[in-house]
Amino acid sequence: MGRVSDELQLFCLSILLFVRIQKKYIHMLTNDISMGILHYFEFIVGRLLYACRGHDVHQIIRSPAFKEFPEPNMTLESPECGPSGSKLPLHCSCLADDGRGYLPELRWTPPTCREQVQEYVLICEDLDAPIPLFVFHHGLLWAIPASTLSASPEDIKPDEHAKISRQTTAGWRFVPNMLGTPYAGAGAPLGHGSHRYVFTIVALNASLKFKSPEGTTKNDIKHAMEGKVIGWGQWTGVFAKPWPK
Repeated sequence: MGRVSDELQLFCLSILLFVRIQKKYIHMLTNDISMGILHYFEFIVGRLLYACRGHDVHQIIRSPAFKEFPEPNMTLESPECGPSGSKLPLHCSCLADDGRGYLPELRWTPPTCREQVQEYVLICEDLDAPIPLFVFHHGLLWAIPASTLSASPEDIKPDEHAKISRQTTAGWRFVPNMLGTPYAGAGAPLGHGSHRYVFTIVALNASLKFKSPEGTTKNDIKHAMEGKVIGWGQWTGVFAKPWPK
């Protein structure tokens, strides 16, 4: 399918978001016919936007903070999913029982200069989201202690009892995604094909400091990491939404 104009892409994306919102409310009413119509509608829009993908140049490792380390020097893996490029299971997607999806279990090895690591940053980015020139982050966690070498769904739950906002139960900080949560599972639109969800672990030689940590954004993180990156690694999970049964 050929490329479509940016205006048409944005129009189709608006329709896609509208469809998703309507599906949520119609699902509550258990109207199978209406749900079926919206599934077809989402599929058609997904096909129209199919060419809008491959935003690799906008992922976090392409930011200036990584100019001294253009190649990975750490290993990141997911024991429960398999090698990089494996399919993400349904419980790690928007089709999970909670409707949002769980973080796949991850573990990593530190860079050779392990003694210099002060903290880690973990981010998950959808490189194939149907939005022109935009990489949607599903999760962005920072202030991960240097002694930590793994991440699980339990680690990234928001701590409702913390005295500060945007903190997980593991004591990590997070930048909310578009859903306002620490993490959202894979959610490729129906008809848009497979999406690559790239998880990146970043080792820093100094802790990130912000005047207002509760209001920190992804861009703030990218700028604050400049001059501090001493290693990184990636693992990619793939997901394509199946046709609803």
